[in-house]
This record gives sequence, C-alpha cells and structure tokens, in this order.
Amino acid sequence: MLRVIFDTNIYGLIAEDEKGTAIAEKIFNDKEFIVYGFQIIRKELRDTPKGEKLGKLNKRNYLLHLYDELTKGRYLNDSIQINKLALKFYNSFRQFGGIKTWQDIKNDFTIVACAHFYKLELIISDDSRTLLSKPALKAFKHISIKEGLWSPSFWKYSELRSKYISE
Repeated sequence: MLRVIFDTNIYGLIAEDEKGTAIAEKIFNDKEFIVYGFQIIRKELRDTPKGEKLGKLNKRNYLLHLYDELTKGRYLNDSIQINKLALKFYNSFRQFGGIKTWQDIKNDFTIVACAHFYKLELIISDDSRTLLSKPALKAFKHISIKEGLWSPSFWKYSELRSKYISE
C-alpha cells in the first residue's frame, strides 16, 4: 500500500488534464494508493479565485470537490513538530544555496515535513522551482539523515499519470 500526499499543484493538473476524470476515478478506486489531505493544501485550494472557470465549471469548487473525493476523510493534523521540521528543512535549504524566502516556501516545506512526520511513502509534486529544486531535495535528504527520519520518495505528475493512464 502506498500512502501519498499531493502537493496543491497536482489537483490543478488533474483538473486540467484531458484524462483527469479517468485518473481521479482510478485513484479513488485504487485501495492500494491512499491519498491524504492536509489543512495547508485545502487552504491553498480555497484561495483559488472564485470567478475562475474550468470549462463551464467553477474551478475553485471543482478543485475542492476533487480534493475531498480523493482524500475521503483521511486528514493529517499539523503540529509543532511538523513546523519545527519544516523550519529545519528551510535552514538547510538556505545553506545549500536556496534563495526563496520562508514566506515563499513555508507551505511546501510544511507539506514535506508532514509526509516525513507521518511516514508517508510518496509526495507528488510538479513544483520544480521550490519543492523539487536541487537545494530543497538536498535539504530534505540532509535533515532526514541527520535526524534519522523516514524519507518519502518524490514523483512528478507525469509519473502519477502514467501509473493510471497507458497510452
């Protein structure tokens, strides 16, 4: 069984994918692929402008519905330990040459810290400018080794898509 957390951008990529409905349905029906929710992700989805459309649908409502369906009541709680770990990741990120500010990267690093804390197997993100940047990946690995933490794997959206759609 794979226990997974999606970065916020993955919900948008599924929504915009021409095969997104099929992907979401297959994820929902896959009992070996369990997607977890986290309050930061839902809050970022709620921040989608109310007037944005996805075809004829309201994009914000669609993204929230997709999130709720895929996570189905499986929510991970934030904690002081997760926030401290996210800050450790950030400090290490800066040492490895990362230039983003804490405000710019806090949510991404908190999602990664959550996955470490709850020992999830997989984080799926397409955010190569922050979460999947070289300094960030080095920081995650460095702190994981230093602190003796479980370390999740990272997938991009294309890997998620190819798991469920064969072309």
